Amino acid sequence: MKFLEPDPQFSQYGIRAMVMVANAAENGLGQAQKSLLAAAQKLVLHTEIDIEKLPTITPEELAKHCSDPAIARQFIRGMVVMSLVEGPASPAQLKLIRAFAKALNVEEPAVNVIKKLTEKELLLFKLDFLRRSQAVDVVGNQYHEQGGIIGIAKAIFGASGLIEDPVLASKFRRLGDLPENTLGNHYYHHCADNHFAFPGEKAGFPVGAVFHDFGHVLGGYKATQEGELQVGAFQAGYGQREDSFFTFLSVLLTYSAGINMVPVKHQLFPGLIGKEGLAEKILIAFQRGAAMKVDLANNWDFWAYVELPIETVRQEFAVPPLPEFAAVDEPLV
Repeated sequence: MKFLEPDPQFSQYGIRAMVMVANAAENGLGQAQKSLLAAAQKLVLHTEIDIEKLPTITPEELAKHCSDPAIARQFIRGMVVMSLVEGPASPAQLKLIRAFAKALNVEEPAVNVIKKLTEKELLLFKLDFLRRSQAVDVVGNQYHEQGGIIGIAKAIFGASGLIEDPVLASKFRRLGDLPENTLGNHYYHHCADNHFAFPGEKAGFPVGAVFHDFGHVLGGYKATQEGELQVGAFQAGYGQREDSFFTFLSVLLTYSAGINMVPVKHQLFPGLIGKEGLAEKILIAFQRGAAMKVDLANNWDFWAYVELPIETVRQEFAVPPLPEFAAVDEPLV
């Protein structure tokens, strides 16, 4: 997914629209919205505008100053993110986003999806979300790499803990025997140290989904709430599908909006994105992913790289270095 930096002249108009969406949250402008706006100004808009003193802007006026359809769509996506940092978008936020999208002539599926959430059509929301989410990548990978429909069935039963494949599990466990500096060894320790089941073990990830954990490893993101938000942004950045944006929305909904989008129970952290420095880390993760030369979610042959030094793989894929401050990531629980 391309990550664009708008013309500084347009930024002063775009930030006014973003602030309007932030202010329209159910509880008004809170820490989560302020943190996201500050990070966007610093890393994307390159502005230093006092958001407390900004005038509002009409959708028509914003459209008059925006001639780039890609920038327009990115701003609408930014508004969607802004509306989900503490829970479902409020009716007022949804109304604003739809008005700005119409004026900018942007057809963004995420707007219609959050409309279902805001209107509490939860079943339709989850079905619509699922067909655009990273599940599409997982099913596609599983189909191509693990024997078509049978491979998909194995993934479902295996992830549910109903079957296991000792041969496959052994193949993944042997990655721990590789030299410490290799990609495969790093992947092994990411799983083993976090007590994750390996593919082939009961409740293990399907092979078609292991790119997620390789993303943690290549990006340098830990398996914490903060790390999941960052790796979701990282994956959305390198994703080449039209709907790769939904990869980030999935983790945003789960880890900051307080809406569980995964099939297991875990603690939720509404407003987590407001934690000091986290919004910046997330935007940096987007930028790092967008700089990459490969989409790990698109039938990537990870077996061809597991014996290589991890730094060699990062260089080949053009993974930018992780800034030192972004590597500080302690569990919240």
